[in-house]
Amino acid sequence: MSGPRIALLVTHLMGSGHLVRTLTLARALAAQGADPLVISGGRPLAHVETGGVRFAQLPPLGSDGLDYRTLLDGDGAPASDSYRDARRARLVAILREEAPAALVTELYPLGRRNLEAEFRAAIAALPPGARLIGSVRDVMEPPGKRKRVEQGLARLAPYDALLVHGDPDVIPLQASWPGDGSDPTELSSRLRYAGYAVTPAPAPSAGPGEGEVLVATGGGAIGRRLLEVAARASGFSDLRWRLRVGGADAAGAIPALQALGPAAVEAAAPDFRARLSRAAAAVTLCGYNTAVETALSGTPTLLVPMEEGGEREQLIRAEAFARFPEIDTARIGDLTPEVLAARVAALAARPRRTAAIRADGGAEAARIVLELAGA
Repeated sequence: MSGPRIALLVTHLMGSGHLVRTLTLARALAAQGADPLVISGGRPLAHVETGGVRFAQLPPLGSDGLDYRTLLDGDGAPASDSYRDARRARLVAILREEAPAALVTELYPLGRRNLEAEFRAAIAALPPGARLIGSVRDVMEPPGKRKRVEQGLARLAPYDALLVHGDPDVIPLQASWPGDGSDPTELSSRLRYAGYAVTPAPAPSAGPGEGEVLVATGGGAIGRRLLEVAARASGFSDLRWRLRVGGADAAGAIPALQALGPAAVEAAAPDFRARLSRAAAAVTLCGYNTAVETALSGTPTLLVPMEEGGEREQLIRAEAFARFPEIDTARIGDLTPEVLAARVAALAARPRRTAAIRADGGAEAARIVLELAGA
């Protein structure tokens, strides 16, 4: 390609959402004439399609669930200093060779504090004049203290803009901050809302999964409690249930779930959206990509926010998405197998309705990046 080189740096530690969103932006950049390079620092994921753009894999890091304090290397052991040094050196070498017109950093500078050293090294490796753009989802995990917000704003200082992959009419980023609900001046001057960034929904077609209940928890190992309740709920339902299991240990978790009820249980797979479009109803966590994709599918869906470790991000999103007529929400602590089976039966009887969500965020974010890069 002859267009401007744009580097996109992402490290997904638990699930797949950050990587999927970054790939969506990269493909939108390519469609608008840019030459994007995705630099991934998370574990390779078999169910995520990385084709269509240039892709560089760093020595991977991951987390054990929500424990972000001890990061794990590609073998699942705690990452040593030498491992992280080699990873950082590889990142710097890639960026110096690439010499991009702009660098987009996913989640950082407002998140990924535990990877600050390598993000700083990446920024220092950029050529003079390169633009620096942060990229965040619609909701950030609310920091417990205002000091955390101030630290994030300090890291934002060298950035030209902060892309928000969301719609302020659905959830303003202010919902993520403690305090009076206003944006700090340093932040509001850089905010660029782009809309929700997801790939276009597949065209409706006949195929496997017609009329099923689809239960999915994303690409990570979270949500196992929901899968267990769903497996048991399938025994109280006249519908066919299919459970999708994410995480590196999915193969080991599947037999235990199969033993709990008649539901079909399998590993997460790339055909999630095609299956979703044919499902009678869906039950999912409320991560960014899954929530938006279910809302756009028109399939009546029960969103169950992840609340492990006191996390509030998915709860905030679920409360906002509950306004859409095809979406119901439930707290995991309120669900028994019998309750879930009844909720799903009621959902399956509803008409299909597509939520009014601005979902062209990939194309709009790409336009903003290229505008900032002077293209």
